[in-house]
Amino acid sequence: MWSRVFSQGKIWVPLGLFLSLLMTLIVPSFIGEYLDGTSDDIFSVILPGLFTLFCYLLLLMGLFRRFGVDRDKVWTRFGKLFNRQIRFENVDRIDTGVGRFKVYGGDTKINIDYNRFDYTLVYIRLLEELQYRRIKVKNLDIDDPEWEGTAQAFRNSLARHAYQNHQTFYDAHPEELDRLQALIQPPKSYVNRAGSTE
Repeated sequence: MWSRVFSQGKIWVPLGLFLSLLMTLIVPSFIGEYLDGTSDDIFSVILPGLFTLFCYLLLLMGLFRRFGVDRDKVWTRFGKLFNRQIRFENVDRIDTGVGRFKVYGGDTKINIDYNRFDYTLVYIRLLEELQYRRIKVKNLDIDDPEWEGTAQAFRNSLARHAYQNHQTFYDAHPEELDRLQALIQPPKSYVNRAGSTE
C-alpha cells in the first residue's frame, strides 16, 4: 500500500520512438542538401538535428524517468544518472505552482504534479507531518502571524486532492474519511526539531 512508482512510458516511448525513427530518416536529406550546396542555410541542418535530439530525449524519458513515493520519502530519478529524493521528516517547505505542489528538503526540490499522477500518499504524509510540526508554507516562515491560516488552506487543498482521487474509497470507508478529516484539523501544539512542544 505504501509504495507507488509512476512512469510516463506509455506516452513517451511510442511517441519518442516514432518521431526519433522518422527524424533519423529525414535528417540525412537536410544534411545532403546542405553539403551539396542546394541549401546554404546552416539552420536547415541545425534545427532538424535539434528536433531529432529532442525526440530521442522523449524516448529516453519514457524508458528511464520514474517518479515515486513510499511511507518515508518522495523521489524522482532518471536511470542511474539522476536521483533526487526527500524524506518526509526532512521536508522544510511546501509551495504551490501551476498544476503542482513543490516539496523542499534543504536545497532539494521535487515537483508533485497532481495532474499527471495520483500522489495521494504524498498528501497524506504531508498532512501527517503538519499534525506535529510546523513547515514553511509558500514563503511564510513558521513564526509568521499568517502561517496558521495559510497552512490551514494548504491542509484543505491536500485533503481535497486526496478525496477527489479516491472518492469511491472514502465514501465506502467512512472511518478512513474521518481519519482524513481529522488530519485537516490543526493540532493543539507542534513539536519542533528538538522535540519540545510549541
